[in-house]
Amino acid sequence: MFGFSPWTGKTMILWRAGTSRIDFFSFLFRSGFFVRFHTRIMGENSMNIQKSSTLVLTGEDLHILNPHFQKILDTRDKPGLIRLARKQIDGGATALDINPGPAKAMAGRLIWAMEIIQQNWTIPLFLPAGEHLEAALQCHIGQATINAVTADPVKLETYMSLAKTYDANLVVLLTRPGLWTTGSQQQLQMALDVLEQADLVDLPFENIYLDPVFSIRTDPLTWNLSGGMPDLDRALELISLIGELSNQKAKTILALSNGTMGLAAAKRSTSHCRMLPLLVDAGLRAVILNCRDKALMTIARTLNNGSGIHKKAA
Repeated sequence: MFGFSPWTGKTMILWRAGTSRIDFFSFLFRSGFFVRFHTRIMGENSMNIQKSSTLVLTGEDLHILNPHFQKILDTRDKPGLIRLARKQIDGGATALDINPGPAKAMAGRLIWAMEIIQQNWTIPLFLPAGEHLEAALQCHIGQATINAVTADPVKLETYMSLAKTYDANLVVLLTRPGLWTTGSQQQLQMALDVLEQADLVDLPFENIYLDPVFSIRTDPLTWNLSGGMPDLDRALELISLIGELSNQKAKTILALSNGTMGLAAAKRSTSHCRMLPLLVDAGLRAVILNCRDKALMTIARTLNNGSGIHKKAA
């Protein structure tokens, strides 16, 4: 359930054992914030929700952890960058994530990569949060996505302001400094706080992606993190709850590969292919993934063209 905290001045989730989802949501929409929220989203054209329900397929290869991309940056290999981007776009990417790392030279590397990609394709880019972000936003053609910031209210204030100024999307990780993913209850509270803060600064909910953040669950047989599996149940529950709370207006995103870090390389594709339909059925609206994985991208395209993406019935 929800209550008001006199210490923080925020709406708080007060969970009670045995509370049904019907009772939970009946109480939820009596709370002041969600009455405003619900009125606002239900008053909008439902076609806007349907149009935005296409799954955004974001290529992951332009990341400093990819040795190939790091070499391209170090040598300023323009043909190499074009080939790497083309492989993802030809594979079905509808957006590209760019992260040249935290080095001091990041700004120059980021702008260099952005300009080359945007000279060759009209495709939205995910840009890393950091001190050089605004310069990148100024250069970006079309709507960019800031990827990513934690649900720390102080940082959110800065990045929500930038997102509003440049009409950018903002990925918010549902975690805070000193607190990792501990369960749906705490993360749903964070989601509520994020949406409430966005409401206060008039940042459209459509500009926010909430990321449940995959964590790796240890293998109970080996008690070995390297043998762990993604905490999929928690992510599915949270994605579903966020969608129900917002009538599918608040969007969710996940980096698929983060959930399989503990698996052998040969098993990662199989795991991704099994997880993606479940995540989309729960309401996932965007995914960062390996767009060179033909089996995975076949499934992703099927989900976009078929009934995998839909507005759930009230």
